[in-house]
Amino acid sequence: MSPLHVLRQYWGHDAFRPMQEDIIGNVLAGKDTLALLPTGGGKSICFQVPVLCQEGGMAIVISPLVALMQDQVQNLNSKGIAATALHGSMGHRQIAHKLDLAMQGVYSFLYLAPERIRSAEFLMRLPKMPVTLLVVDEAHCLSQWGYDFRPAYLEIARIRDIRPEIPLIALTATATPAVREDIVTQLKLRKPALFEQSFRRENLRYFVLPEENAAVRTLTICKRTAGTGIVYVRTRKRTVQVAQMLVEAGIAALPYNGGLTSSARAEALEVWLKGDCRVMVATNAFGMGIDKPDVRFVIHYNLPADPESYYQEAGRGGRDGKTALAIAFQNPADLHELSAWQREKYPTWPQLQAHYKKLCEYYTLGTGGISGHQKLPFDIQTLAEKTGEAIMPLNASLRVLHQERLIDLDEESDDFGYLCITAQPESVLAFKRNQPKSAEIVDFLLRQVGGAAYLDEVSFLPNRWLEKLGWNDADRLHQALETLVRSDLVTYRRPVATPTLSFLKPRQTLSKHALHWDRYEFLRAEGEKRLQAMLHYLSNTEECRSLLLQRYFGEKSDKPCGVCDVCIGRHKTTISDSEWPVLQQAILAFVRQETAPTYRDALQHIPVGTPAQREKVLRFLLDKAIVTADASGRLFV
Repeated sequence: MSPLHVLRQYWGHDAFRPMQEDIIGNVLAGKDTLALLPTGGGKSICFQVPVLCQEGGMAIVISPLVALMQDQVQNLNSKGIAATALHGSMGHRQIAHKLDLAMQGVYSFLYLAPERIRSAEFLMRLPKMPVTLLVVDEAHCLSQWGYDFRPAYLEIARIRDIRPEIPLIALTATATPAVREDIVTQLKLRKPALFEQSFRRENLRYFVLPEENAAVRTLTICKRTAGTGIVYVRTRKRTVQVAQMLVEAGIAALPYNGGLTSSARAEALEVWLKGDCRVMVATNAFGMGIDKPDVRFVIHYNLPADPESYYQEAGRGGRDGKTALAIAFQNPADLHELSAWQREKYPTWPQLQAHYKKLCEYYTLGTGGISGHQKLPFDIQTLAEKTGEAIMPLNASLRVLHQERLIDLDEESDDFGYLCITAQPESVLAFKRNQPKSAEIVDFLLRQVGGAAYLDEVSFLPNRWLEKLGWNDADRLHQALETLVRSDLVTYRRPVATPTLSFLKPRQTLSKHALHWDRYEFLRAEGEKRLQAMLHYLSNTEECRSLLLQRYFGEKSDKPCGVCDVCIGRHKTTISDSEWPVLQQAILAFVRQETAPTYRDALQHIPVGTPAQREKVLRFLLDKAIVTADASGRLFV
């Protein structure tokens, strides 16, 4: 099928977005590709469409987050496209089963966490897989110059060594010139074609507001700004506090953070996507893969530590091309907290040694290790109390130990169960005949999961299954499913009630060389540079905010956006007593005469006063509800 045919059949679109078709053509020609597309630019289409154009083709997709992989797999499967994902939470048998299906050409897309690349199960089967494309999503993660470096991403070169004939496409939304060069080098790209869209988002209006009371200002903005919004905060506790404040003021809001169970996060996201909740108050756990087109405002109640994160998060507004506000608060208390977080992001060498020693002692780990990489209950609060260590530095050390594969840390609380049918349909029927006591559970799960469970894991909530079965004992359900596991009919993963920690190696004597310590010193220095770039963005009052972001990412431009707070000079605007009524009448007349003009129309086309003066008066009229705005940003009197 042609790319356009595939797009119409599976996505229902009649045309590609800018640059997508050119990227797809380059991939289909078997050439290496580096695509830099802003948040919301449609990166996944650029590798999913060409794979579906090739009969019997399969892509291996390296992706950094389990939630992002699961979201994309679910979306593909819902379109009738066979896809699956492999990550560390799965058991050996389940991973082997999926890799065997991949060798048989069952899947069009095999998603991998980068840590899975080094596994013997994968490397052994890779030569026999019908792979036609290697995809590196969020490719900035492989660069030490990037803001989210993942050492495991460096393993991707192994795939190129084993299967050098496979073309590769690397995609990212945030790459400085140094990161781009590193991507090309680390992935061994061969004369890659570079496709780069401008980092300018014409419909985004960037504002930095000096604000001592972020809570009150957030409430005011949510009240006077129509449509859906996101409020980013720094801590899990704050998501709950701010969401509760908005709810008490009559604004439908929900918290979203990594401490919620998987089902709670999924339910909150569904409610927000459907429009039954106006505002999502979230940590940075909320973001990747979120594609709601009609977000009208993104508020940074707390600031991220780098321009890349800020650009990604602000860019979740206005994906429908209509005007959206990107508002960041600037206050001394938040800047102090931000600097403290950045300092504690990487532990010192004495801290890492002390934390590792106390971790081993807490779990009584000896030089013989713990058999079978046993998953141990983990609670950061309890660990900090028992060891007498502060939580943030301790957590930073655990992150380094996880990246260096001394431990495996799974901090998510996942209340879903996961089940995949590994036997052939005739074997399932034979089991029912031979094991009549298990017939009830077999018939039930076949009704619940359908044919999809033969290709990939299906998630379910055990409590809901208990209700449908009329059972009241969770252990009974678990034992019934374990019986099917022992009979080689299914793979099954129980819900994980608490975070877990596994030791991947026996107790070690840490050395700076073995742990690539010079790399972490470099990352610390680079993180400080990015923090300073973020602080410069915030303190800037002279240069267009869009231009600052564009230049940070290496894009040459001299054209101001004309609509950010610096361009309109809203902090320096004065209006005399004689000018105010003239401006007010001009704005009201313009709104009445035009057919639902936008905010931007009013600022650009009213022939009275300066843009800054028009902005100030229009804001006053909106605050007083003399002028109102709908969810699309259209103005009415």
